[in-house]
Amino acid sequence: MGSEVSGRVREDKLASYFSWDPCNDDRFASSIVGAGHIGGKGRSLLFGMKSLLESGFDELVSTEMPESIFISIEAFDKFLSQIDDLDNVLEGEPERIEQRFLDAELPSYVRERIASFLECIDSPIAVRSSSMLEDSLKYSFAGKYRSRLLHASGDLNERVLAIENEIKRIYARTFFPTAVEYRNKHKLGDDKMGIIVMRASGKWKGRYYFPTTAGVGYSLNLRRWCTRLNVEDGLLRLVFGLGTMSTRRGYARIFSLSNPNLRPEGNHPYNVMRHSQESFQMIDGDRGDIVTYNINDKGILDYLLTHYGRELGEYAQVYREDDGNGYWENLDLSYFRQQEDDSKVCITFERFTRHNPDFFTRMQKLLKHLEDSMGAPVDIEFAYEPSERKLELLQARPLWTGCCESKFDERDLEGKLVILKADRMVTDGQLENVPYLVYVDHKIYVTAANKHEIARAIGEINKKLYPNSYILVAPGRVGSSNPALGIPVQYSELTNCKCIVEVGIPVLGFMPELSYGTHFYSDLEIDNVLYMPVFAGEKGNVFREEWFESTCCEKMQDLGIKIYKGSFDVYMDCARNIGIVAVRKGTCDGENMEDR
Repeated sequence: MGSEVSGRVREDKLASYFSWDPCNDDRFASSIVGAGHIGGKGRSLLFGMKSLLESGFDELVSTEMPESIFISIEAFDKFLSQIDDLDNVLEGEPERIEQRFLDAELPSYVRERIASFLECIDSPIAVRSSSMLEDSLKYSFAGKYRSRLLHASGDLNERVLAIENEIKRIYARTFFPTAVEYRNKHKLGDDKMGIIVMRASGKWKGRYYFPTTAGVGYSLNLRRWCTRLNVEDGLLRLVFGLGTMSTRRGYARIFSLSNPNLRPEGNHPYNVMRHSQESFQMIDGDRGDIVTYNINDKGILDYLLTHYGRELGEYAQVYREDDGNGYWENLDLSYFRQQEDDSKVCITFERFTRHNPDFFTRMQKLLKHLEDSMGAPVDIEFAYEPSERKLELLQARPLWTGCCESKFDERDLEGKLVILKADRMVTDGQLENVPYLVYVDHKIYVTAANKHEIARAIGEINKKLYPNSYILVAPGRVGSSNPALGIPVQYSELTNCKCIVEVGIPVLGFMPELSYGTHFYSDLEIDNVLYMPVFAGEKGNVFREEWFESTCCEKMQDLGIKIYKGSFDVYMDCARNIGIVAVRKGTCDGENMEDR
């Protein structure tokens, strides 16, 4: 598959994409504040809009971009120039850097333009980073800087001040350890920051503001969940409410654009329920910030019914138990009159999928057009109001595809024991002679009260094993913000990990999830960290638990962590949808890290 993906990169188109300057385009020049470059995220978004407007296809030309202004790098340079003793400030702690930036003044022309922009908008505002290095084909900087959705209340001056402070906080993040360490790791040098100030997608529905649906999209599906799907089919990760939920390792609906009804988790009601979104996010007009609710929370269903009525049934269904076998019912008005203890509402998008085939063909066409225009596979962020068929483009950029050729052959397994095998969601890749495997025992983790302590311990092991690499095998979702779904380890705590295997144990609630669009997933792709999910007990999957129980290892008993020393190989073949972790027989000796 590696050659297939690399063949999709058109150097001539890519050169045109990078050389295009929105300042020279009358359609966009008036929205640019200051002179010069507006940063990668802003420029790529405007290029995407240019491409769609010039496409000649009505369903693409009708794509909108929320009202926005783009503050150039020039403003960042001028802002820094008037901070006394800047070098010493930047050597301080992050809190000190941020405070000094908040005390400084933005250029007057920036403040004036923000004021004129806000005069015409009463919606919440998104303030987003758009640095020079975010123009890179490979490095997305997802989650490394700061973007914020807020509803600044009060008079115009108060609203302007709130936006100004967010811009200063983003400027400060350029020099925070997370960003600096990331740039140093990839030898990228210094960065400069542009800013996007954008009307947030959505509508006021009473006290709250949010779009009905939002998500991320890819022109390639690099991790197919069955061989019926093709890499070039494209993929969406869709959520109800603010798109902030689509970039986290939580639940979202995954769609192949060529076959939207084909679910990664299959069609068994229980599995669908386990993978369905329940929590969603909105902007609270009273608090001026993002709030998260579960659709089953008291009062939330009534609120949604008030503003959506029967339309809510396009996105949500009722799951009921029946002697241990679940089943689905459509969400209708009777549910609100008499709720039963054995039921709950899940956001499945089931009826939406059946009733909106044109949405999926539109998105597939949009992604393919952007890919052709930019000269490389693309990823986007978007919001969509189904009742109006209103599609807003929020981000569009080339997609890094760092996969390699698969050289796996069954003969590679001679003299080795397969301890893990996956049958879906794998890309091409290969590792040989990995010296360590770190395993988190699901039986201990499921009842552990110290799940965050387990995550921090993984980070310490990561440091102790340096410069050696390792494979991490853990239940559920590695990097989950919800410890009940998987280990809440930070990506920065896995710097020496070369392969992550998520083990699904359905009876314990641990289910891997295809997390395209999340910041965690983007880091894996950029750093060429291999990933595969293993579903224990399912056909085509292998989780050789007896090997993990009987093989010599170093144990952190209280935390359920085991460290195996040996010679481990990883083989992944996208074309056949096979992922394997094998150990060379006779290589595990149980050496302790303290002995090294």
